[in-house]
Amino acid sequence: MSAVQITDVDPAREDEILAWNALLGEGFNAGREAAWWASDETTLAQYGDPKPGRTSVLLVATSDGRPVGAAGADVDPGEAADVEISVLPQQRRQGIGTALAAAVRGRLRGAAELLQAETYSEAGVAFAISIGLRTGHQERRLLLDLPVDLEALWAHHARPDRAPSAPDVQVRSWTGACPEDVIEEWTRLTTQMEEDVPLGDLTRPAARSDVDSVRRGERRMADQGWILVRSLARLDGVGVGYTELFVSRHDPEIITQDDTLVDRGHRGHGVGRALKLANLENLSGVEEARGARWIQTYTAPDNTAMLALNRAFGFRDVDQLTILEGPVG
Repeated sequence: MSAVQITDVDPAREDEILAWNALLGEGFNAGREAAWWASDETTLAQYGDPKPGRTSVLLVATSDGRPVGAAGADVDPGEAADVEISVLPQQRRQGIGTALAAAVRGRLRGAAELLQAETYSEAGVAFAISIGLRTGHQERRLLLDLPVDLEALWAHHARPDRAPSAPDVQVRSWTGACPEDVIEEWTRLTTQMEEDVPLGDLTRPAARSDVDSVRRGERRMADQGWILVRSLARLDGVGVGYTELFVSRHDPEIITQDDTLVDRGHRGHGVGRALKLANLENLSGVEEARGARWIQTYTAPDNTAMLALNRAFGFRDVDQLTILEGPVG
């Protein structure tokens, strides 16, 4: 194999960025079942209107003029850089990943001190360790096959032995931006999620949720083609939990189950179950989700309560995400 050449992708050139995104996804998701990847439209929106202050690195590796791998990195000021490195399966174990990692590190110097990288394979973990990263956190990826039988789910989860012991909890559902009358509660709960979410030995970013950041995030998600499907649980007029699903207008085949949080003082009373039931019913009214085949979610192995709840809804384990961390160097 001839020498590997690493070149930067110009995010202003649509053809380059779309080819880069496809190459990165092809290598990263090789051999995985129902693996989500950002659509062309989402990618163009993301890099066409970059987040203020964010540094992005987009690289392609070629050999003999043929693309053989790609890498991407995004970092916000004061945070660890999120890095993805991808090599086509038939081109692995030839030093391409090592060359891409060195190039990413070189371009991140001065922008970040730490980097975090994700992989779904043992080989990926071994490679990351070989370039100086350490395992920081693992999560199981689960899939729920669609469509679901909502009537059967309601009947199963509303059995007397499964009824919430806090029957006065009310669940409010909507799609899109958070209603103005509950935005403060939503912001408080999402801040708690940032503080509570299991991250193992990874460096935890500072909590950043406030009303303005929530609204900016909603606008960016909408601009990238995401429909936000949300439910909020309230007790005596106070928010005690929330859950949200993301549906891509451009590629709705895989729906993402994002956060589900129940306030610490209200766990174990069926609030999470009520939220998930309500939000699945909410999802059934989203036209863009009618052709979806799966809902994807992630749960830490030691989060036994959430694993049990997800499995009770029909989610099944498909693979394991490992996140590794190390110095930019």
